[in-house]
Amino acid sequence: MDAASETEAAAAQVKKAPSSKGPTAPAAANANAEKVEAGRNRIFDALVTPDDDIAGLVAYSLYKQNKRAWLDDFIKATGRAPSDAESRAYIIGESTERRLNAYRHLAAETLAGQGPRTQSGISAARKASTIAGALWALVVIVALAVLGLALHAGYLTPPK
Repeated sequence: MDAASETEAAAAQVKKAPSSKGPTAPAAANANAEKVEAGRNRIFDALVTPDDDIAGLVAYSLYKQNKRAWLDDFIKATGRAPSDAESRAYIIGESTERRLNAYRHLAAETLAGQGPRTQSGISAARKASTIAGALWALVVIVALAVLGLALHAGYLTPPK
């Protein structure tokens, strides 16, 4: 047997023989698959369907905003980061069907322009219409004041 075929035969034996240094290839693949599955976000999977689900992505964004706010509030209240158990408890509460439906509903409202309220309690669309209404009221008041002054000064009375 020449040197090249001996090297190929040795390489084939190494591929066939299980390694004593670690798990076999199928076991390693299963372990990697389990790590990937464990790293997946169950709430993302529950809210976002695979096909261009914009509403699901908005719902997941709302969930993440709430989670970050919870984390900030938790740290302010306790002076420490939450434990793994406390974080899991939060996720369990947020992954109930009722909470997932609430996120979907808020996402649909947001996409329809009726999104969650701002910190002041007034939605952006409502705030804009309130400002527009106030401006129109100001215009009407100024017009009435000018008309009243004109009447008082005699500009609108017929000449004698």
